Amino acid sequence: MLPTLDAKQALRLRRFKMAMVSYAMWVALALFAFLTGKMDVSQQVVPVILGGIVLTNLYFYVMIRSGLNKRLTDPSMTVQQLVIAFSWAMVLMLSSDELRGAMMMVYVVTLMFGIFGLRRRGFYLMSAFAIAGYLGVVGAEYAFFPDRVDVSREIIMAMVLTASVVWCAWFGSYVAGLKESLRQSNTELREAVSNASRMATRDHLTQSFNRRYMMECLSREKDRADKSGSIFAVCIFDLDHFKALNDRYGHLVGDEVLSAFAYLARQELRATDVIDLDSEGRCFGRFGGEEFMCLLPSTSEAGAIKCAERLRQATEEKVFRGGVQMTLSAGVAEYVAGESVADTLRRADEALYFAKQSGRNRVASAKPELPEDKETAKDVVVKGNFSGKRTSR
Repeated sequence: MLPTLDAKQALRLRRFKMAMVSYAMWVALALFAFLTGKMDVSQQVVPVILGGIVLTNLYFYVMIRSGLNKRLTDPSMTVQQLVIAFSWAMVLMLSSDELRGAMMMVYVVTLMFGIFGLRRRGFYLMSAFAIAGYLGVVGAEYAFFPDRVDVSREIIMAMVLTASVVWCAWFGSYVAGLKESLRQSNTELREAVSNASRMATRDHLTQSFNRRYMMECLSREKDRADKSGSIFAVCIFDLDHFKALNDRYGHLVGDEVLSAFAYLARQELRATDVIDLDSEGRCFGRFGGEEFMCLLPSTSEAGAIKCAERLRQATEEKVFRGGVQMTLSAGVAEYVAGESVADTLRRADEALYFAKQSGRNRVASAKPELPEDKETAKDVVVKGNFSGKRTSR
């Protein structure tokens, strides 16, 4: 019934268990001191102290293991754990007149746990709390048992404790600063790797996938189709009369049209519910020049024609910057089991050529005619099949 621990929660629980080992060590030493008469505490109080230690740590365990700590500003509860640990250390020192100097080491060990979650300001605040707690212990003992207090000795011990705690705070804050710098460097490195990966797979102008990545997607999809018997289709789009556009308006306008078309295509293809552009193996990208390609997994030829026709209509209705209007032609091919990626692309390209020769602004598909003898199925004859709007263009 307990929630599954994520990586951060598992790390917090491991750190808590390290603290438990520290508690067990110091409690064992304190019990030894009590049994040898070096701790001034009654037998009735010992179970109360042990029970309090167990209950306070059980609270932290339950908070982390149940996930309730995630609701806090500091899910690690670093400050809370340090305050409780310092408080129990004060109890040990108050009960250990002769061994108070030895018990002061609990402060140092406890403060070092702050490296896991404290920043510089937190370290110095915890140091101030620890020193104030020690002075409070000495003051309480002086108020109730003045004959047990050696003022000069307590002053020296307070100075040693202050120096030790301040040094630990400085060292801890220095390590915490190194951790923060490392964390920032790792973040920057991840961003750099992500940007480099994006640059390696994206066309810099249109921000669509580039040809190399598209070919990788096709290869993966072919392998998947050959293993599972699934289908997929390929669409190749070409903006009509794009060279004339460049000659008339200039290459800057042409680049803007390419970018705007790529954005339009991504939106339209998402809207068809046929393609998820964020999933592996499903992508739209620039194939070269004014040509773009779309890979449609689990899509038949009929579905691909419908998808391409939707984009053709959207392009025809789109008014680009400067009042420019464009049309596109598209070639569609459905993958045939056993053929190569090059053959599928060749059929799609021949369908595109058929669309261009038939007047542009249309979608065409190419179907392979397989011979009856399937052993010679590699000898594919491509037949052009026209589908879409006929115009006089």
